[in-house]
Amino acid sequence: MGNRFNRKESTRKENKIIYIFTEGEKTEPIYFQSKKKEVEEEIRRKGIRVEIKGSGRNTLNLVDFAIDYVDAEKIDLKLDDCWVVFDKDDFDKDFDNAINKAYSKGLKVAYSNESFELWFLLHFSFMNSAVGRKDYNNKLTENLKELTGDKKYKYKKTTDVYSLIRDKEPKAIKNASTLIKQYDGETSFLKKNPSTTVHLLVKSLNELKD
Repeated sequence: MGNRFNRKESTRKENKIIYIFTEGEKTEPIYFQSKKKEVEEEIRRKGIRVEIKGSGRNTLNLVDFAIDYVDAEKIDLKLDDCWVVFDKDDFDKDFDNAINKAYSKGLKVAYSNESFELWFLLHFSFMNSAVGRKDYNNKLTENLKELTGDKKYKYKKTTDVYSLIRDKEPKAIKNASTLIKQYDGETSFLKKNPSTTVHLLVKSLNELKD
């Protein structure tokens, strides 16, 4: 791997690090940066750090990048956590492969089928009907119009949605958990539409404060 990640001679860190690799460079990093700020003061006292890396890579490429990073940085996944965050997008053939490969390498997965915006929508209501990516954005715009009282509000991927919906997080976690349970016995992640495991990462970050 050489010096691809510009790592100095590896030494064991005293602090635990939570690595979050996102495929997007806007929506997911913005959301998790806000979430990080919420937990930061508490986790700093415990010697825990959260590092968010928006890579701009999709699905399987993101997983491969994270695996390479773990190898190059000599990260011990028994001590640190490494999450990959990605959507189904249009990469149907890679979706199951990416998730299974990540799990096989000890990575944790916060996937969304079909869009990360599903996680946002679950803050408002439970939904278990598959819709297209554009429909997610339209539904989110309508919910945020009502929440903000701004009839001209339009959801954008650069919006800091976290600041608007953080109080609804327990509801979203419950809805996402209920949704994923509906697919018990289904081995194909591609067929779990809609579903998301973003709540597992969010719960993990919340637990750092306990």
